[in-house]
Amino acid sequence: MGRLFWKIFLGLWLTLLVIGTIVGGLVWQHNKERIEQLEVIADNPRADFRVNAYARILRKQGRKALQKVIDQRISEHRRALPILIVNNEGVDLLGRPVPRFLLDKAREAVNDPQQTAIQQVSTPEGEAFLLFVPHRNLRRLQRENSFPKHLPLVPLIIVLLGSLFFSASLAWYITRPIRHLRKATNQFAEGKFDTRVMNNIGNRKDEIADLARDFDHMAEQVQQLVATQKRLLNDVSHELRSPLARLQVAIEMIRQQPEKTGELIQRIEKENQRLDELVGELLTLSRLEADVYNNENDYFDINGLVTSICDDASFEAKNQNKQVVFNNANEILINGSIELLRRAIENVIRNAIYFTPEQTQVTITLKNEDGHIIITVCDSGNGVNEEKLSDLFQPFVRIIDSNQNIKIPGYGLGLAIARRAIEIHKGSIKAYNHQNGGLCIEMRFAD
Repeated sequence: MGRLFWKIFLGLWLTLLVIGTIVGGLVWQHNKERIEQLEVIADNPRADFRVNAYARILRKQGRKALQKVIDQRISEHRRALPILIVNNEGVDLLGRPVPRFLLDKAREAVNDPQQTAIQQVSTPEGEAFLLFVPHRNLRRLQRENSFPKHLPLVPLIIVLLGSLFFSASLAWYITRPIRHLRKATNQFAEGKFDTRVMNNIGNRKDEIADLARDFDHMAEQVQQLVATQKRLLNDVSHELRSPLARLQVAIEMIRQQPEKTGELIQRIEKENQRLDELVGELLTLSRLEADVYNNENDYFDINGLVTSICDDASFEAKNQNKQVVFNNANEILINGSIELLRRAIENVIRNAIYFTPEQTQVTITLKNEDGHIIITVCDSGNGVNEEKLSDLFQPFVRIIDSNQNIKIPGYGLGLAIARRAIEIHKGSIKAYNHQNGGLCIEMRFAD
């Protein structure tokens, strides 16, 4: 538990002390005001009789005589005198404490003709005394409203132990999943990307469980990203190895067969062109993945862009006895990079042309539906295995199907570039098999 436990414990006690002080002070002040508003001076025949009897003795015989009578009464009855006998200085004859508000009430009521149980008396010695009987519940109310002289140790110990148990339980409840998260984070930093933490969290339904789920999601994404990067590196190495090997063979043959130099130079130029295309596509994909592709965004007609791409693609498809059919739409404005979207859409359409058999067509539709611009490109091929659809947009992925009637050229980077270019424009791309056969690629943008 450590530091968190002590923070919770001290914070809990500080809160209890502050709240207890404030509430206790408010209760005490309320009781004090309530006592002051009560009829604190008794006014009944019994009080009137007592006050008159003691006032008569004090007026005729003086203070000493009254003191003797009081002492005798106390010794006989063994209980306190209910009458307060207060001089001008506010001091009781028997030395008892007299609350200030009570004395003020008595002095105010002494001239009230309706208050017969209060008398102002002067002794033969010339001393003045005020005689009255306080309400019999006044002392109890005062005791209830007075602050205790000694701390209640037993309740304090109980509260202390209870707060210790509560703080320890709360600290354990909070720190246990945090320790699992900390351990998982350290393992993840060591390269163990398959580390997950939700199995140790249990069935918690709070913010810490949400954090653990977010950690697992992050770990899964990073694991996939690292795996993708490793696979990309392996694929790049593989793709570069073949043309480099052919270049090396061509160079060696030039040395051994000088008479074939012209033919071999053409082979070297061809392999060099392939390397240039591969490196160019890799650089494009790398810039897109890093969001450093510098293209100015502007509003343009996406329908016009697709029409232009389809015209070029149709010209190329005719040489392969294929058709490109575009269902033209009205002008639709979109904000983005025209060059990036041109390359993305062109890659998808060219890929469809490669897959569609001869004497068939590639169908392209463009529509604005529910605030989204949707471009769909469908070929007439045999489609792709459902399990492999999600892999189409990964770099260097080329689906090899014996049922396809044509060898697919390229390096498997076209759809990966298209995916990233569309994601940069806050869009999405997906592949699915058409119910009538063939593969469809759907590109969707927010209007």
